[in-house]
Amino acid sequence: MAPDQPDESAPRQLPTVTYAFAVCRHCDPAALVGLPGLDKAAPVRTLAAGPLTAVVQDVSAADFTEDALRQRLTDRDELGRCARAHHEVIMAASAVTPTVPLPFATLYLGDGRVRAALREKEESFLAALGPLTGRVGWG
Repeated sequence: MAPDQPDESAPRQLPTVTYAFAVCRHCDPAALVGLPGLDKAAPVRTLAAGPLTAVVQDVSAADFTEDALRQRLTDRDELGRCARAHHEVIMAASAVTPTVPLPFATLYLGDGRVRAALREKEESFLAALGPLTGRVGWG
């Protein structure tokens, strides 16, 4: 193979977006280990920005285009799988720290955009987290 030609046998890196599940002050990453989230190909992880931490996962951008998302939302089995995965991640984070869940399909173009959103809404998130500290919800 010529050095200036791409290696066709190497796995291609598909574009990803950052899916945000929840926001907290700090979440022990160990609490998220082994969670499949929405895409088993990438780990669920934390992303810090100032006093806040987002619980996120890289997901395939192709799986969350407008058409793909519309199709996903009309497939009851797929919608159920995604909703359960979203809820499972939020519950894992909230088991170890006060957590504000984010709506299903909260997507950002990358980690930098997540951090920018956390900074923009820092006061609101901190205000929402304040009453949750030191309390447990039963429902």
